[in-house]
Amino acid sequence: MVLAVININDAGIQIGLDGDLTRTSPGYAVLNNDQLMVGEVAARNARLLPRWTSNRFWSQLSTAPMESGTARVRHHADLAFAHLEDLWQPISTEATDAILIVPGYFSTEQLGLLLGMARECQIPVRGIVDHSVVAASNLPLRQNVLHLDIHLHSMTLSNLSNTGTLARRSAKTIVEIGLATLWDRWADIIANQFIQTTRFDPMHEAASEQRLFDQLPDWIAGLGEETMHTFELEIEGNAHSVAVSDDNLLRACASLYPQIVQAIRAEIPAGENASLLLSHRLQGFPGLQDSLGLIPEISIIDLAEMKGIGSASLNRDQIMSSDGAISHVTQLQAGDIAGDDSVNERTPTHLLWRHHATPIGTQFKLDASLDNGPRRSDNPVATFYASAGQLLMDCHQPEQLQLNGQQPEANTKLQPGDVLQLQTETLTLISVGSHG
Repeated sequence: MVLAVININDAGIQIGLDGDLTRTSPGYAVLNNDQLMVGEVAARNARLLPRWTSNRFWSQLSTAPMESGTARVRHHADLAFAHLEDLWQPISTEATDAILIVPGYFSTEQLGLLLGMARECQIPVRGIVDHSVVAASNLPLRQNVLHLDIHLHSMTLSNLSNTGTLARRSAKTIVEIGLATLWDRWADIIANQFIQTTRFDPMHEAASEQRLFDQLPDWIAGLGEETMHTFELEIEGNAHSVAVSDDNLLRACASLYPQIVQAIRAEIPAGENASLLLSHRLQGFPGLQDSLGLIPEISIIDLAEMKGIGSASLNRDQIMSSDGAISHVTQLQAGDIAGDDSVNERTPTHLLWRHHATPIGTQFKLDASLDNGPRRSDNPVATFYASAGQLLMDCHQPEQLQLNGQQPEANTKLQPGDVLQLQTETLTLISVGSHG
């Protein structure tokens, strides 16, 4: 028996065979005269052939007539079917059973439509499982579990309980912006930087614009902790490169972070804490980890790209039906309970300034000037130091520094979320959660 797993997220539908990821295909469709392109081929032609392009057919899956429909493409279900068939055909002779992993926002009607399309494609579906549940399975987690994911046109937050059995409590869309919009914004930022620095405009020609968008997703995911990043484009044998700052990239997504933080806080019961699972599709997002560090109640786990595929294969016996009756699985007996440390035991680890986090370490003597961010000084305005598992602060120039609106005392114990006012600048104490 060879098990195929199809993990549906329109930012990149994953195909796996017996736990191995074999293909990732974004939810794009391009109609060029009589030729319908879907998936990777469509995404690579979206800027070259922009007259008829669609990337909403998975997020708005239905048989309602499309305004821009044609005789061949009447509704979004036609496009989703074409994409699903394109995904299945290369593995149809190898796979004997299939599991569908579905996003939490899919309605009952959309699930029924998906199953109908799978039957038309002759996919031997044996089970359907919620993405957040399978992503959280077989990890040591707290009793409260949250899963943050991003799609082409939205961000979703799922809430799960973990009592040894993982059960989805709720799934909701928290931001009506997804990767499609962010890629557009980042592309514009990079293009403007090219124009200002080299006078080369990658958006002027369709070929260079397409090349920029082809490279962009992997480039964002690969951003490290540096504050400057090099973006390179090779067009017709000519190499172009530009330096792009974190602050510049942050303009595309900073407005989303308060909504994300607020939504996460609203899901955590008072006095409790939670494990937060981050989709691999959020990797590299500038400033995201710093913003999440404002929530002391969470420990963060970055999910691997293959987590859903691998866990679905591992838990196949719980997901697959033995009698042919396919159900939508929203709980699994695969929850490992982690030690739930007290919120009050969390200690600040970083100083957050303008979306940049500076590690404190065992001692940090803070200079009074923040012209270039927090830096060490031999004549500090304050000294932070670790003692007995706590972070303490001595203020040396109280006329220049306030803590939470008050003049700080000697040996002040600091907590995540404390705010320092240094002249006209603000610093926030954050605790960056563990990344398993």
